[in-house]
Amino acid sequence: MTVSYGTPKEIARQMTNNCIAMRLRQLNRMVTRLYDEALRPLGFTVNQLNILATIVSRGPIPPGQLGQMLGMEKSTVSRTIDRMQQHGWIDITPGKDKRSQSLRATPQGRQLLVAAAPVWHELQDNVLDSTAENTGLLAAFGIGHQPIDEDSDGNDSDDFYSDEFTADFYS
Repeated sequence: MTVSYGTPKEIARQMTNNCIAMRLRQLNRMVTRLYDEALRPLGFTVNQLNILATIVSRGPIPPGQLGQMLGMEKSTVSRTIDRMQQHGWIDITPGKDKRSQSLRATPQGRQLLVAAAPVWHELQDNVLDSTAENTGLLAAFGIGHQPIDEDSDGNDSDDFYSDEFTADFYS
């Protein structure tokens, strides 16, 4: 027995009005645009900011590991880190063997991260607190003002970049 979901127009309306993937993409584009516009005076994008922050927080890191942590395609990582190197924000150095590379933040990159901090904090507050609906939506995805839970060693106990979360993303 075949189930009918309606006419093509009815199906299309259901999909355009109720598609979770489409709504998430819209939210992603909206938030990315907000961050990119605010960061434009500093000369970089939120994608570059995320890469730079990850490199600074994780220390020297291979591009492949960076891509896994951020859920980025290899070509996007390669293209973006090349631009960031041209701007002088990161160095690409030889890795553990001849075929590998390692990414490090330069002093200029670290200064840029410090300069971006007030912009980032203001954006975080605005995105999280602008409307009750917005806050509820972001909270549903586990995003919000939450205290950092540290373990007995002073480390973040639920570090997004932990192997647990990275492995989970690629499972």
